[in-house]
Parts: sequence; structure tokens; C-alpha cells
Amino acid sequence: MTLRLFIFIFVSALPLLGDFYINAGKKQNLYPIKENRSFKMSKIRYYIDANGKKLGVSKDIIICFDENKTIDEDSFAKKFDISFVKRLSENMFLYKTKNSSKTLQIANNISQEAGVKFAQPDFLIKKERRTADPYYEFLWHLKNNEYEGADINVEEAWRYTKGEGVKTAVIDEGIDIDHNDLRENIIGFANFNDPNSNYPGSKSGKWHGTACAGLLCSSENDTGVVGVAPASKLYAVRYSDSKISQDIAAFDYLMKKGVSVISNSWGSYRKLDSYEEIFKTLATKGRDGKGILIFFAAGNDSRSLDDSGINDESESEFVISIGSSTHKDTIASYSNYGSSLDFLAPGGIMSGQLVTTDAMGEKGYTDWNYNFNFIGTSASAPIAAGVAALMLSANPDLTRDEVIDILAKTAKKIGDYPYINGKNIHAGYGRIDAGKAVKMAKYYHMKPSFSKSNMESFVHTIYRFVVHDFDDRGK
Repeated sequence: MTLRLFIFIFVSALPLLGDFYINAGKKQNLYPIKENRSFKMSKIRYYIDANGKKLGVSKDIIICFDENKTIDEDSFAKKFDISFVKRLSENMFLYKTKNSSKTLQIANNISQEAGVKFAQPDFLIKKERRTADPYYEFLWHLKNNEYEGADINVEEAWRYTKGEGVKTAVIDEGIDIDHNDLRENIIGFANFNDPNSNYPGSKSGKWHGTACAGLLCSSENDTGVVGVAPASKLYAVRYSDSKISQDIAAFDYLMKKGVSVISNSWGSYRKLDSYEEIFKTLATKGRDGKGILIFFAAGNDSRSLDDSGINDESESEFVISIGSSTHKDTIASYSNYGSSLDFLAPGGIMSGQLVTTDAMGEKGYTDWNYNFNFIGTSASAPIAAGVAALMLSANPDLTRDEVIDILAKTAKKIGDYPYINGKNIHAGYGRIDAGKAVKMAKYYHMKPSFSKSNMESFVHTIYRFVVHDFDDRGK
């Protein structure tokens, strides 16, 4: 009997024994794992959800209040016998119950209260890094000499900018902020997994975030590799191994730091209300209302995200979902797909891997400070995020929706699937083209005025645009 079949039988046979939580207004069944000695000691109750995934429930509850509703927090806490812990974001707060056995019930009761948007346990969940293989070999995503046109056309984009003036972020596990190719661009770092340290390192020996950061913004310093946006600045953030509340705090922290682009190469296949709320806040209120660009890797399971029961972070309407293309400009076979997929970016396959930074010395995947075999949608997300950074550097006035619109209009249609209204479920709007996107971004808001005083200047600008004979950075 396969594990998947066993889980299906197990879940189907125990509906009366299950508990539930409310997400997106619907009941989500949970099935308790039998208590043992370690369970009693930890005060955490563990469950299996409908997809066979394990998650834990402690005493903590995340509560989101309606933005226009005034709540007497003291009387509210007294009514539900909970205590205030801390504020997570503008309208999300962390509270604590007295007993973890009552957390689900109390959260469900609170979710029905007037003025409450939602209430959920601060679930303990395991994130999955979205790398298909931790090694790579060829630096083809920036310039592909073997298969012309299969790269992101970044050299054309670099004629306009290399990301100057843009703050980016990578949220991940294990980011080596002392790496020779990263430290010049890192302007801030935080650890939302270890309360005793700000250093965004790795306890498990996995330095996945270092590889992702290198693809986004490795410095142009005549050493090692170079990122898509080598002049942009980076906040390196260590995510929480389990607590959603800490992830919310991480996103809120980056919004307050003025970050414009955030790359996430992880996921849990749980699009929870709490994640959705913080994504919405950043996408609609970040950058003084212009919106923060949140990129998520779509995953490497060769599966449809439209399948029943699959609700991944990358499916949120407030994030940009990225799949993978290969060095031959085909759709990577491992790349997840579905109606939520927005774009492809280079992710590679075993015969055409990517090269990027690795943690320095023995603590990395290799002993060489560089990883030569990195593939997967984990690679695609920071590459796409780097292109967005270039676009915002070329035109800081672009809104989030305008960036997405430009990416869609300039993406290259690849694959054997028909594009309906410019999109299909396997490639989204297509593979990102940095050169075309940055060029369009540069002049997106240009509205010609035909007064006598500026006609000559307008004609000269259009001439430069047509013949490509300009470079704002100088040579």
C-alpha cells in the first residue's frame, strides 16, 4: 500500500474524530495524532490535515481585526480568556490561550465575532525549500551562448540600469551575509527563527538562501558571479522554521524598511488567511501605496496547483508565482503549473544548471564558495525578482500592477501549449525578458506634450528609444 493511499484511507475513515480550523471562510479538517510522552511535555498538539501534512497547534492564536472596527482589546481578551502577546502587523495580533487543547475551539469562536476578519492558531508548519537539486554548472541564465535567446536578455536591460536605488529582500534559510559576492550589497539582516540572534544563518547546515540571494544581487566586483540586479541592495531575512506569526513579522519588518521586491523560494502548500492578509497589506499599501512585488517559487513537483485540496502560498492573488524554464527555452518538466502561475524564469535542468553563491568554506553545499548545480523554481523566483528590481530602478513610479502588466506584455511565449488571452497554465504569460521589460518600464509613464517648447526634446527622446542608442548609466 502506498503512503498516499494509506493517508487517503486514514483521513476518510476518521471524519468523526477530526477537528477543524476556519480558513477563507471554510472549515478545514484536522485529524489528531495520538498523544505520547513527548507530546505532553511539549504542550503542542499535532494534527494531520486533509493532504496528509503534519502541523502543530500551541497556545498561540493569530487574530486579524477589521481595519475600520474599533475593538476594546482588554474586554475582548477577557471574554475569550486569552492574553495579549504582541502586535504582528497593522491589523494582526498574537494572543495566547491558557491551554493548547482549547486553542482551535477558541480560535473558531473568535472568528465568528463581529469586527474579526479571521482567527487561526499560530500553526507550526514545515516549509519546503523549492530547489530540485542543490548543485549546478553553467551560468547561462544571463547570457546563453549555446541556445541563443534562452536567457533573460539581461545585457539589454543593463544598458539602462543595474538596479541602483532599489531595496530587495530574500526570505529563506541560511544566508551568508559575509560572502565576498554578497556583503557589499547587504544593508540589513534579521533572524525570525532565533530570538537570540539577528544573523540569518542556518542551524541545519542548509544555506539555500545564499544561493537565492546570489542569483538576485551578487555584486559586480570582478569576482565569482553576478546577480540579475547587481547594484540593488538586499535585506537578508531568515524565516521561521515553523511559526506563521514570525513570518508575518518578517514581512511587516521588510515593509517598514522600505523594501520594494521580496523573493521567496519556499512554500508549505497552505494559503492561510494570515499569509493572505499580510501579502495583501504589502501588495496594496507597501511603497507608499504603489505596492511591494512579492515573488514566490511555484514548486517542483510536476503537479497542478489547481488540484482539489492544493492551496499554496504561490497561488495568492497578491504574489507573483514563478515557474521554471530550461537552458533550451523549454518549460522545465518539474515545474508546478496551474491558473495561478504568472511567469517562467530560468531554473534549469540537470544538463543545464545554474551557478550562484554558496556559503563560504565548509559550511556550504560545496567547499568552493560557489554552487555549480543549483536548479528548480527556487532559482527562478530570485531571477524574476531581480528583473523587477531593474524595472523599478529604471522607473520608481511604477505600481505593482504596472510592473506585472509590463512583464506580461514583454514575456516570451515558450512551450507547446496555446496561449489564451496571452496566458496558459503551464507557462503563465511566458518566460520573462529583462531587456524588453526594463525598456518598456523606462518609458511607461511618458506622455508626449506637443508644445513648441518641448517638441524638439520629445522627438530626440523618441529617436533614442527607437534606435536603442542610450544608456543612462554611462559607459
